[in-house]
Amino acid sequence: MFAGRIGWYLRALGLNPLVRAVDRIEALAVLGIVVTALMAIPVAVSAGALVRGWGMQTAEQEADNRHPVQATVVEGVGLPTDFETPAFVDAQWHEGTRTRTESVAGTATVRVGDRMTIWLDHDGKVVAAPLTPADAELNAVAIAVTFWIGMVLCSALGSHMIRRGLDRARDRAWEREIRLLTHNDGGWANRQG
Repeated sequence: MFAGRIGWYLRALGLNPLVRAVDRIEALAVLGIVVTALMAIPVAVSAGALVRGWGMQTAEQEADNRHPVQATVVEGVGLPTDFETPAFVDAQWHEGTRTRTESVAGTATVRVGDRMTIWLDHDGKVVAAPLTPADAELNAVAIAVTFWIGMVLCSALGSHMIRRGLDRARDRAWEREIRLLTHNDGGWANRQG
């Protein structure tokens, strides 16, 4: 079925004088989707490379500015509502000769007495774990794929809108021809008034 549809579009782009203009326009719209899909590949790769560069730079900066510390949970949370959402717990760790206790984000399954890794910046402030190079790579691939899919979907939506307009034009043409056929009056219906 798909091969037959492609063959129809290729014939519509040919030089046959019997092919209607609306059919040629529809075939060009479908060809536009294919061209967009092909042209979007290098653009998406460039966008992914740009995001990868930013991510690698951020990963290096965060790796230089953050360090891990082992902390012990001193006060947990109540019953977990969702294992994916972070729960805030009170954790305690040693910083030089001083003992610090702060509320930090942990998993909902953490219990009092459990050990967990927290990340601190140079000022001692609790921060998120640094971005890893693998995370930067994954983000770059996700952006590139999302960008490519978005461009192809926009092209397909444009082609679909063009086709809907062409279908309406075809329907009007059919209605006009059927009206002429059924109310011909010996050819008088074609005469202007």
